[in-house]
Amino acid sequence: MVSTKVEKYISKRYERWLDYASYHCEQAGMPEEACDVLNEVLCSLLQKDNCKLEQLLSIKKNGYTELDFFVLKMIKLNATSDTSPYRSKYKPMPVDDNIDYSRLEIEDIQEEVVDKNELFLHRFHQVRDVLEGMDLTPFAKKVFEYRFFEDSNFSEWPGTEPLKQLYETYNKVQELIRKKITGESIF
Repeated sequence: MVSTKVEKYISKRYERWLDYASYHCEQAGMPEEACDVLNEVLCSLLQKDNCKLEQLLSIKKNGYTELDFFVLKMIKLNATSDTSPYRSKYKPMPVDDNIDYSRLEIEDIQEEVVDKNELFLHRFHQVRDVLEGMDLTPFAKKVFEYRFFEDSNFSEWPGTEPLKQLYETYNKVQELIRKKITGESIF
């Protein structure tokens, strides 16, 4: 866990470190990634031992702390080195400089959005309609409705029937409904 002292220092220096990251990312040809580089460095930093971080924070030189120098070194390394943790984790997509992307004709494809709630409601009604159309005993219908539609547990069943009988009845009705909906032969 990072101490509040270290946390406050990071918050205080964040904007300056971001400027430094912006400069080095600009030099490396990836100006839009400065914030990502800094955040990757800070994420790595915060995984270090808190005692080590406080030690770096306590050593001061020319108005800066060793923590500043460490972070600045890590920013520069992550922005410029091809083998750095940031660059190896987030490799840039290759770009072909011979292609004028503005002249490409890209087809806009509308993705079909599935309303899961509507689909669920449709299936729910489908099960109810099939159940109503089936020639089942009142007990079988009551067991299925209790478990499926009311979402109740058989351990709280108001009757005296054994749990095994309730589960067997429910599973048989469920299988009959599934077969009816999918068009499989019931017998």
